[in-house]
Amino acid sequence: MGLDIPNNYRLIGATKLLAILVIIGLIQHIEMLVHALRFDLLGMAPVSVIILVLISGIIACIGLLLGKKWGFIPLYFYIPAVTLFLQFSLIPFIPNVFPAKYHDIAIMVINGLVLLYSVLLLLRRMETNYIQKY
Repeated sequence: MGLDIPNNYRLIGATKLLAILVIIGLIQHIEMLVHALRFDLLGMAPVSVIILVLISGIIACIGLLLGKKWGFIPLYFYIPAVTLFLQFSLIPFIPNVFPAKYHDIAIMVINGLVLLYSVLLLLRRMETNYIQKY
């Protein structure tokens, strides 16, 4: 199953899956992001960091949905920033399986695995671009 699909199409499909994960994360936490962008909150991450995270998430979504490799660059900023500053999980609902005191660890592990998967995916996409002689 899936062996008849060319490798490039599978890699582009996996890239679009990453984009869908980022979109789901942005939509799931849009209310928290809107509240964080309000200037009356003092305990949140700085507004400039939140704006950069949002912009990088949106640019990563656009690039990854188009199947372009440049979409990985903002993704590599987005994943650690979301993990460290906003404490969002890229794969929703999995941290809720664990007890509340382990949510932070679960979020770091999940987002770390997604980051590792995205690095491996980019490496796989890069190795298919050999210079061919005519």
